[in-house]
Amino acid sequence: MIRVLIVDDEKIVRKGIATFMPWQDYGMVVVGEANNGEKALQFMESNKVDLMLTDLSMPVMSGIELMRETRTKYPHIQIVVLTLHQSFEYVQEALRLGAVDYISKTQLEQERLEDVLGRIAALMRQKGTAQAPAVPNKGDLSQADEAYVLYKLADAGDEAKPDDSLAEGAVEADAGVWYWTARPQSVVTGADAALVCFRNLAGLDHKSVMHLLRVYRNHDLFYDYDPAGSCIVVPDSGTVLERNKEEASFSISEFKQSWLSSEWIFDEVFFEQRIQELKAMRLPPIRLARMFYTLTDDWNKLYQHIVTEPIEIEDTFASWFRFERWLREARERLLQSNLKPQYSVEIQASITKAMNMVQQMMDKPASAAEMAQLVNMSGSYFSQCFKQITGQTYTDYLRDMRIERAKELLRNTTKTIQWIAEQIGYNDEKYFSRLFRDHAGMLPSEYRKQNRP
Repeated sequence: MIRVLIVDDEKIVRKGIATFMPWQDYGMVVVGEANNGEKALQFMESNKVDLMLTDLSMPVMSGIELMRETRTKYPHIQIVVLTLHQSFEYVQEALRLGAVDYISKTQLEQERLEDVLGRIAALMRQKGTAQAPAVPNKGDLSQADEAYVLYKLADAGDEAKPDDSLAEGAVEADAGVWYWTARPQSVVTGADAALVCFRNLAGLDHKSVMHLLRVYRNHDLFYDYDPAGSCIVVPDSGTVLERNKEEASFSISEFKQSWLSSEWIFDEVFFEQRIQELKAMRLPPIRLARMFYTLTDDWNKLYQHIVTEPIEIEDTFASWFRFERWLREARERLLQSNLKPQYSVEIQASITKAMNMVQQMMDKPASAAEMAQLVNMSGSYFSQCFKQITGQTYTDYLRDMRIERAKELLRNTTKTIQWIAEQIGYNDEKYFSRLFRDHAGMLPSEYRKQNRP
């Protein structure tokens, strides 16, 4: 097996890649994770690794530094770079250092994971690092018309097994996956597992059925899981494979606008509609988690002066049931934190809308008077409400958000200081630099130098 080490400072990226990629289909197994270069090197000192997937921009030790060290100490290890499109210019240096390939993190969102793994496995076979063996045939399903499959959820634990009394009749298809060709007498499911009946398997060979089981686990199980523990029936197994070839089509900008507006917090009907629409889209779980990980970060920035403690999102969600429960709890927290007895819900919604518009109009920021008009409030009353609800004047809030956006651009792009200043509404680079220094304690160029890989 090709032993894989995943190195990324974003825990949700590490967990998502480790959990949802069909590693065993390509003769691979994840043997470890690390959140920076130093920890990756420590892991490699005592564990054998064939393939390392590493981010480039990380604290403590960057991906570029890690690659240099790995090339010196472990020249046999093949390296694949994880990158955001903003840092694409660093890919060239990574390839010069011997990376065999790179993966854009946006590809993970588009679920082209199998193509990526196939390409990497082929490259490694060509280099002779490791030979990906065929997945062993542990039981013939080619003659079965239906199969009962027990799935342990992603976070159910490593020691989970089917009931001991049934172990003799169960075939272990994969880690956390067992099957029977006839319905078992009794299987414990519920909070940690799901029993799924696949029907109409006639005509599929053993390899195709095994592929079906993995495809279902990586996508449909997330949405179909029933915490009540009833058996899930998949009447036409062919539709699972066809459905997972299709990619949900929707506008990212419209999606973000819906969840960054205040309507989903204050309008119960609007919220329930968004929930149902989101579930109907059946996005790949890793894509769903990454989008809401980003949204959670946006919410915490947007409502930092309202919410006493930041909203936290789980590393991974084993099922839609758990994701929806988390989302409802997040909404309730925002709703309760935002309630100010002296102001109506309509006024609070207007202030929340103004905070959101600050984020959207960063390159052409509105004055307090202009923003008051945009949210249909008088200038003086808007300023009073904004200060009382957020704890900050509108002018101070606008300045802070512009500086925070500048920091993001300095960290993640190589654009000029003048260009960055213009993106947040400052045409005078010198004025912007002075303002940035007053706020951050250093010039933009100094901040970039300290926070780049």
